[in-house]
Amino acid sequence: MLRAAREDFVAGLRLHELWLFLGWRDVKKHYSRSILGPLWLTLSMGVMVAGLGVLYSQIFRQDISSYLPFLAIGFIMWGLISGIIIGACDIYSAAAASVRQVRMPLSVYIFQFVWRQFLTFGHNFVIYILVAFIFDIWPGVTGLLFFPALAILLLNGVFAGMILGPLCARFRDIPLIVASVVQVVFFMTPILWSAHMLPDRAVLLAVNPFYHLIEILRDPLLGNPALPMNWIACIAMTIVMGTVAILFFSRYRARIAYWA
Repeated sequence: MLRAAREDFVAGLRLHELWLFLGWRDVKKHYSRSILGPLWLTLSMGVMVAGLGVLYSQIFRQDISSYLPFLAIGFIMWGLISGIIIGACDIYSAAAASVRQVRMPLSVYIFQFVWRQFLTFGHNFVIYILVAFIFDIWPGVTGLLFFPALAILLLNGVFAGMILGPLCARFRDIPLIVASVVQVVFFMTPILWSAHMLPDRAVLLAVNPFYHLIEILRDPLLGNPALPMNWIACIAMTIVMGTVAILFFSRYRARIAYWA
């Protein structure tokens, strides 16, 4: 089973031109006949960040010049994380016809999905560029740490697709549960608020994997290297996720066509 899964992923990687095109087409098709296209996502998120930034900077008594960039990056990164988790549930059920009728590596659908999420993230990243320009933020060399952090997140996105894709195709109630859990986790993760506001609740943050992901992504863009604890936690999570994903996908890959 492990060998079949490995061959599936190797074959999927070789078809990179296919899933790169399909992911781009999905984004383009979703916004067909729209003047701004995917930039509507950027506009809506930008308005929300601006509104919440002004509001919560007053509630938390924070300087807006430091709070708004903090909030903007947090929202952008959470959009990518939540999009991956929720969207991974529909990888195979949404492509049921293709899965049943077209003989193709099943990993192609996972790569296509993660690539599509990355393209959406790229549009939203424009908000950070504008905020950085307005508030004169220059992360310098420290900002380069963002790229390995993003690679860790996307790799975990692939692993999430390997687990949630088949699992949600088999049990159709799980996507609803996942969506509800993601909403709750949003408020438990320092996006609207800072971890420094809860110094007595450090244990609760330490066991929250999304906190560590957000920190290694956000801190470099603000010019601050993330804590070693955050990097260690993310690397450990990636190893665990990868192990579980490989075993799960290997075990149930052959059944996906029947479940989708």
